[in-house]
Amino acid sequence: MNESYYFRTSDPDYIRHAPSRLEILSKAFTTIITQQESEHELQRLIHLLNKLKGSNRCYNIIAQKLRQCRNGSPCNSLICPHCQRERILAQLAMLHVLPGNSAEYVGVVLFFNKDTQTPPPWKNTDALRAQIGRYKQRISRVLNRLGYAGPATGTFSMMRHMPDGPEARIFWVPQLCLFLPNDSTLIKGLKAHMSRSSGEFIDATTVNTPVIVPRYKDPARLLSCALDPAWHTTDYTLTDKDALVKSRVAPLKGRTLLKSLLALDSLGTGAVSFSFGQPQGKCIDFPVMQPLQCTFVVDQIAVERRVTLATTAFSLL
Repeated sequence: MNESYYFRTSDPDYIRHAPSRLEILSKAFTTIITQQESEHELQRLIHLLNKLKGSNRCYNIIAQKLRQCRNGSPCNSLICPHCQRERILAQLAMLHVLPGNSAEYVGVVLFFNKDTQTPPPWKNTDALRAQIGRYKQRISRVLNRLGYAGPATGTFSMMRHMPDGPEARIFWVPQLCLFLPNDSTLIKGLKAHMSRSSGEFIDATTVNTPVIVPRYKDPARLLSCALDPAWHTTDYTLTDKDALVKSRVAPLKGRTLLKSLLALDSLGTGAVSFSFGQPQGKCIDFPVMQPLQCTFVVDQIAVERRVTLATTAFSLL
């Protein structure tokens, strides 16, 4: 799309934004997706839903839901960029994350290789919801066994693996991206658990590393990646020892993206979110924000979605 999106109103509350204290907090975190970028992404999704919907009424319903998202009545859809941005900012406030690089936190991605599936996940979202529920119980038990009291937060998603040759298969791997304190003992414990009982194998011979740790040092970026529900795709090849070698992770496109949006909206935030333990203390209080400007323009700029799609969030080491 080459359009720019104009919003002119005498009522600042019509302009979709996070609560005032969170908007103030956002100014300190340059890697968090901005209000304008969220609006642009929202319009892009609505455009895609309208363009490729065909005769499926469900896409119309989702597009309408996104279109009607307002400050006083947020749509709370898992795929809404504005609601997703608010979730990220709220977690930043709750966890007392400070701006800038820090070694205090780390991102950890767990791959559930034994549950690799060939049919697309949207074929049976009820089964996927139940599967994620079992994962939540499993990882919570592991954290308890490792003596960790929390907090831990993260999101389950799906990664599509595309082969480089016609004879290889396309498959999907469930994964959980976690935001955790940078505790080497905790990370080693998670790696040991995910590797047990041949957990590194996709099938009888194919190896896929069960745990990776993204290299980012910015906690806000790590948290944004951990809260990103979007499904992604990666191309892969196999080494002589049948180990997966993956290319850079990318967002889904076209009708595949459309079907994933429908599945994510159906699943909802509660189904894919992981939360363990409670952060100590209360949320940070911020001064009251001045009213937003009544007119602004969101230009079609060459913006890489810095966090919500996390295109490079899971770049392999």
